Amino acid sequence: MISILDLRKRGIKAIEEEIKENKKAIISHRGVAKYVMIPIEEFIDIELERAYQELKEKKENNQAFVSSADELIKRIENEL
Repeated sequence: MISILDLRKRGIKAIEEEIKENKKAIISHRGVAKYVMIPIEEFIDIELERAYQELKEKKENNQAFVSSADELIKRIENEL
């Protein structure tokens, strides 16, 4: 976990080191975890999975249909 004070002193280096060690960086303020930072690639993977599950559910309920992976990727990119 990185404190706000450490983040102010060390900047992005503190985040990079924390992510390298723990795959995420939790930033705390006054000892309370407030934020989580993850690499953009992981965020995109999470968003793609979320969108896939949402579309899968809609398709099962005859509410949506995606014709290609390209269409799904464009949809995700538009949300970012």
